[in-house]
Amino acid sequence: MRFSSIGIAIAMLLAAGTASAAGGTGGRGETGNKGGTGPGSATTAGQGDVAPTVATDTQASGGRASPDKLLEDRGEAKPWELGANWETHRLIRQEDIGGAGASKVFNLVFFSGRYDITDKDRVSVSWGLYQRFLADDGETGFRGTDITVAYTRLVPLPEKFVLRVTPSTTIPVSFYSQLASSITSPGLSLTLSRKFGDLNLDARVSGTYFIVHYTTAGDSNAGGSPNAKARLGGSLTAEYSMPFHRALSVGASLIDSYYWYYNPGGGCISAVQCQQGTVTDSQFPTGQTMQQSYGGEIFARYLMPTLMGFKSDVTIALANGDPSLGYPGALHDGVVHPYLFYRQTAEVYGALSLRY
Repeated sequence: MRFSSIGIAIAMLLAAGTASAAGGTGGRGETGNKGGTGPGSATTAGQGDVAPTVATDTQASGGRASPDKLLEDRGEAKPWELGANWETHRLIRQEDIGGAGASKVFNLVFFSGRYDITDKDRVSVSWGLYQRFLADDGETGFRGTDITVAYTRLVPLPEKFVLRVTPSTTIPVSFYSQLASSITSPGLSLTLSRKFGDLNLDARVSGTYFIVHYTTAGDSNAGGSPNAKARLGGSLTAEYSMPFHRALSVGASLIDSYYWYYNPGGGCISAVQCQQGTVTDSQFPTGQTMQQSYGGEIFARYLMPTLMGFKSDVTIALANGDPSLGYPGALHDGVVHPYLFYRQTAEVYGALSLRY
């Protein structure tokens, strides 16, 4: 079992905010906002690109609030919205980073759409591409993410609290989902929000169950590592809008997650699936221990004026891991060592978000 402590970070981001009054959950990599998983699958994002000590939270990002929350006057909201988001990531440490070399610099682009059935009910879908500048022979460096489909229900609570309930699932079209033999990854997130003047607070708890054909991933880079069975995580986010210019805000996010893994000794999940073949892992014949990962970031964001119906925003930050790169685990070389700026996940990143 891994014990973790939270690492804090900063970065450049034009964050993707598809959340509105109907309430997407907000946050990078979280269903209901920019959405979906990071550039791996729901089960093995980052494996082969990040060192084995790094656990990933593809659906458990620390969620920044929707940029639309920063201004009181958003104008008349239409029931649908389309979004596109571009990010460029760069590791802070460029030497001695082990298996994270392919992630020294990488790009990520996400596309999303949502429709508000009512002012409290929303459906959304998202998909993306990422580009690592070190790629296998014959590859362009571009790979797709899973498609994420989500439904969000907004529940107003007493004392101006707002609860957002978001069930979601994935269509496993990504490279890593194919390696992990993923069928789908249903999830549920609960986000409790409240504004205190210019300060917005979000607390989120989310869980995911990974449904796969086989207990291990068919990835030579990952060494046939066990597939994740389930994840339970949470995040805390605070964002403060500057009173002298409320389009400018600063904030911080803290993330923590637990993972449970399939037992590789079992090979496949059912008798029917066993007919397709089986895999085993002699190193872990009796089961897998629970693991824990951590991360976070601090950021500054600027909400641009609306132009011809297009909305955009800019954010600056430094991060210790993210859904695209993965998050560090506390267990290093068999010993619990949480790091504030772990060498394989400390990064700066910039992004551009457009919404119409």
